[in-house]
Amino acid sequence: MAPAAKQCSGCRAFWYCTRECQRKHWVNHKHECGHAKQEPAAGKPSPEELAEEERQFHTVTDIVTKHREGATNKNVWVTRYGDKMYEDLEDARKLPGIKEHLDDLDRAPNAHGEVALNMLFSAAEGVSRAKTLEYFQKMKAS
Repeated sequence: MAPAAKQCSGCRAFWYCTRECQRKHWVNHKHECGHAKQEPAAGKPSPEELAEEERQFHTVTDIVTKHREGATNKNVWVTRYGDKMYEDLEDARKLPGIKEHLDDLDRAPNAHGEVALNMLFSAAEGVSRAKTLEYFQKMKAS
């Protein structure tokens, strides 16, 4: 067996001895590639990747903050994507104060639909930001 010289460029979690080995493994790996990069157990991102992700996160947050300062329509949020966004929305819905207020607004959805949506997404953005910053801190510490 040859030494591992090729790395999966998608997730960087697997190494291969030859291009042929990489091609054979791709049949199974393509379904999980990309997900492995997001899972802490599958491989820690390099300090450079982590710094770049954090820089991008703060850049986007700054853009949204500046937009809100001068815009009439402030309905712009920074959220995580996919299942993580739904998780953040559910967590935001359970926050004390938010839950009760949303329950009140839900009783008359036609009258307060936009207010409820704005409140929920604003709370979810806070949850998302806290989780993202916690992730960056954990990765820096380890």
